[in-house]
Amino acid sequence: MSADRSKDVAVLYVEDAIDQALLVKAFFNSMPGFTVTHAQDGEQAVRLIGSRPFDLLVTDLNLPGLDGFSVIKEFRAKYPRGPALVTTGYTQAEYEEHALRSGADHVMIKPLNQEDFVTRVRSMVERSQAPAVDEPTVVLALEGKLGDAEMGCGGTLMAEVAKGHTVVLVPICSSANDATPEELKAAGIAANIIGVELRVDRTLFGNAAGQRDLIERTLNELRPNTVYAPAIDDRDPSRKAAAEVARDATPEVETVLAYETATTGLDFTPSRFNDIRAEMVLKMEALAAYQAVGAPRVDLRPRMAQAYARYWGRFRDFTEVEAFEQVRGNAD
Repeated sequence: MSADRSKDVAVLYVEDAIDQALLVKAFFNSMPGFTVTHAQDGEQAVRLIGSRPFDLLVTDLNLPGLDGFSVIKEFRAKYPRGPALVTTGYTQAEYEEHALRSGADHVMIKPLNQEDFVTRVRSMVERSQAPAVDEPTVVLALEGKLGDAEMGCGGTLMAEVAKGHTVVLVPICSSANDATPEELKAAGIAANIIGVELRVDRTLFGNAAGQRDLIERTLNELRPNTVYAPAIDDRDPSRKAAAEVARDATPEVETVLAYETATTGLDFTPSRFNDIRAEMVLKMEALAAYQAVGAPRVDLRPRMAQAYARYWGRFRDFTEVEAFEQVRGNAD
């Protein structure tokens, strides 16, 4: 960080222990170019985040009122790329993992060393102030049953892959019975055909808390630009759960789009229609993998995908399209 910065770095520092707060503020006083706002509890910190801009968050985890994990999430929701540093007396690995899943960039264990703290803060701020570059586009697709994304948005995902974008597919299943061994095998084959990364943990099927934790970790790791998920009015419990995660766990994601499944309700009102003529053959091949390995899902028949595409094609020059409902973001 250059010393001739035209604007000071605005720091939100959250710490309830007075002796620790005085120490860290002394660290900041040794670094020209930083303006520190101190909050002594999590609720005050969240109010400050909502009332003015900050360039850096430094927070303890054990706070009165809202804890540090909640403060980090609020900061991350408002500043998806803003640096967040945790200072804590907790030495157990699970606290660090929870902090990182909440959106922290680094964790430092107390007692703090001034040289290490100053070096870490300068490094984080310098990285955040580096000249803007084109960041890679990351797309996350959620599904409630294996094969949903291939059927509902497979062509669109292939088009994203063709652009060089990273595409990750994560199933959310309400029950272990939602995925047979044959379906799991087919899902891997289909993912290879489409060109996406499949992240599946069958041990979490039926574990709502575990699957939500998996999604939060995936979101914090990937920080996707776009999320695809089933429509919120889907009648199937697993698909509805996937839709709710997409709606509730992704406030910082720029664009969230809902796709159709075999159990989507009549309230599905798409406003975006993506031409997938070029991808239709491979999409049908990916869906055929389910029949090929002995998982004859009626709702994943390739001809049904083509029928959906032609039905919605009437909204775009009678071609073959995939239809999406806008959950968040601007319609094309």
